[in-house]
Amino acid sequence: MGSGAAKAGEIFRVEDGEEAVAPAGDGERAEVRSRGFLPLRVRTEGAPRLRPAFPGTALVLGERTYEVVSEGGAAGGVVYGLRPWPEGEVVRDRVVYGPRLVRAAQADRARAATLERLRPYRFFLYPLVGLLPESEQERWADRLGLYAVKATLISGLSELVLLLLAIGLIARGSDEGLRVVLALASPALALLAVSGLGRAFAAAAFRQTRGQYLVEAAHAAVKTLDRAAARRDPTLRPLTREAFWSRLETPDRVTRDKDGSLVFRGLLPHLSWPTGSHLRVGQDFWLVEALPPALDRGRLVFSYRLTAPPGRAPESAPAESPLAHAYNTEVRAEIRREWDDLLGGFSGLVSLLSADVQARAFAARGGPAGVRRATWITAGVECVFAAYVLTQPAEAADPVGPWMRLASVGLLFEGVLRMFRAHNGLYAPSVLRAVLPSRSLRPERIAYLAHRDAEREAGLRFGI
Repeated sequence: MGSGAAKAGEIFRVEDGEEAVAPAGDGERAEVRSRGFLPLRVRTEGAPRLRPAFPGTALVLGERTYEVVSEGGAAGGVVYGLRPWPEGEVVRDRVVYGPRLVRAAQADRARAATLERLRPYRFFLYPLVGLLPESEQERWADRLGLYAVKATLISGLSELVLLLLAIGLIARGSDEGLRVVLALASPALALLAVSGLGRAFAAAAFRQTRGQYLVEAAHAAVKTLDRAAARRDPTLRPLTREAFWSRLETPDRVTRDKDGSLVFRGLLPHLSWPTGSHLRVGQDFWLVEALPPALDRGRLVFSYRLTAPPGRAPESAPAESPLAHAYNTEVRAEIRREWDDLLGGFSGLVSLLSADVQARAFAARGGPAGVRRATWITAGVECVFAAYVLTQPAEAADPVGPWMRLASVGLLFEGVLRMFRAHNGLYAPSVLRAVLPSRSLRPERIAYLAHRDAEREAGLRFGI
C-alpha cells in the first residue's frame, strides 16, 4: 500500500470505503474517497494585493505528490479532489495516504460518535460535571463533549435551587426539634447557597469554571495521596489553568523550510497570529499562515508558517533559536502589563495570595523583595487584630467567643511566620487566600480563558 510509484488508474485501498484513486495520466486529477472527513486542508485562493493563495495539503500517493483542491460530499462519505503538485511550488509538509492516516481519522470519528450518543444525557451530566474542581471539570468536559463554563453555571444554579427547596420543605413540615437543627445548620446552608450563587456568577460574568467547595476539599485530600494525579502531564489536552502556565514556559519548535520560511509548532494557540496578518521579526514583517492544528499523542499542536517578504533572500532570515520564545514572550508581556495596572493599589491583597501567583505578579518587580513591604503591612494587621481579640474579656454566654480566640491565636502565629518568611527573602502567602478570588483577577484570568476557549474552538472546528 503506497510503497511504489502511483500507476495509471491504480487504487490505493485501506479498506472498504477508504481508498485513493491515482489518475490515468500525469496531468489528470486524482481523488480520495472516505467514509468521513480526513485531516486534509483544501486550497484557498488569495485576494489581489491582500494575501497570496495558500496551497492545500501535499498528499503523497506512492511516490507522487498531489495537492488537495476540493472537498465534496458523496453517497455515504466524502470525496477529496487532488491535482498534481504545481510545478515550482515549494512542498513543505507532506501527508502520506495510508492506514496510519485513515486509522487516526477513524479514531476521531469514533470519539465524535460517542459524544453524539451522550448528547441526550447532557441534562444530567452538566450539573454533575460542574461539581468537580476546575482542572478535573475541564478534563471531563472535554471527554464528554461538554462546555465546562456551562457546566459550572448549571451546577451552581442547581445547587442553589435544590438547597432553597430543601430548606423550604424542612421548614414547612418539620417539628420543633428539626427547626432547631435547621437553625443551627443555617450558617453552613448559607455558605452552600453563597457557593452556588458565586459559581454561577463566575461562569456567567467571567467564563470561569469552579467546583463545589466541598468536592474541591475532598479532591485535594485524595490528590495528596494520589501521586500519579499530581504528576499529570500538563502538555496533554485540555488546557487547564495549571497547564496554561506550564505551557507558557515551553518554547515553540521552529524549523526553516528551503524557501526561507519558518514553521512554528507549539502547544498554545497563537491568538495574535491569524492567517494573513503581518508579524514583525527583527527589522522585517513576515506573512503569517495559520496551519490546521494536529493531535499528536493526546497533545494538540498548533502550527504557523512565517513567509519572508518578497524580494528578500532566504539566507537573510533570522536565526531560529531566539524566535522559539517569540509568542510566549508576547503573552507574558501582556500579563505583566495587567499586573502593573493592578498592583498600584492592591499589592497588599496580592501579598496574601499563593506563592505561584505572587511569583507571576512580582517577577518583574524584584521578586520577594518587591512584595516584602506589603507582606509586612498585612502581617502586621493580622497580628494587631489577633492581639485585640485576645485581650478582650471573655463572656461565658458567648458561644462564638472561644472559636474567635482560637482563630486569633492561629492568625497571630501566621502573622509572625509571614514576617519571618518575608525577612528571609521568600514569598509569604496567607491562609486567607482560600477565600480570596485570585482566579478572578484579570492577570490570572484574561490570558488563560482566551487560550482555553481558542483551543476548544480549534478542536470543534477541526474535529479533534
